Amino acid sequence: MARILITGGAGFIGSHTCVVLLEAGHELVVIDSFANSSYIALERVSEIAGLSSDDANYRLEIVKGDIRNNEVLEKIFTTAIEKGRRIEAVVHFAGLKSVKECLKDALEYWDVNVKGTCCLLSAMNAHNCRTLIFSSSATIYGIPKSLPISENDDIRPITPYGNTKATVEKMLLDISGMNIDWRIATLRYFNP
Repeated sequence: MARILITGGAGFIGSHTCVVLLEAGHELVVIDSFANSSYIALERVSEIAGLSSDDANYRLEIVKGDIRNNEVLEKIFTTAIEKGRRIEAVVHFAGLKSVKECLKDALEYWDVNVKGTCCLLSAMNAHNCRTLIFSSSATIYGIPKSLPISENDDIRPITPYGNTKATVEKMLLDISGMNIDWRIATLRYFNP
């Protein structure tokens, strides 16, 4: 099975994804700053997935860190290689997510969501890890012209949060368009 890096893995969607991936037999490295999540969520992931303490240390590695920190990302990728278990893919949930809060501190949202993703992509590229699932948002559509919203509807975000997600999507499109080695999927879900 694959060794997968989960950014923001202690959050609601991230922790549920960790359970499913562990139950499927994958090994996970989870990086989370715990700014808007809790370590307890990952303890529950381990319990729900039925990991013994030995399994948990091997199959669910937890790193407290920020994806904007290049040294932390470098250490994650190089440590995996040193252990003979290279990271093969990344599921990227890390980021700030409150539409209300982004109106108060747009600069922080741009820094975490866009700069953080740039740092992550650079680390991935440096270590030949070019498979990514990106957690975007339906907020990129803004106010829809009609319902239900189609994946092909216009992208017209109206908040800094939506703008950051749309910007990352554009960046990912540029990257995958320039290099066929990248495999990228983007998920635009609504609030779970």
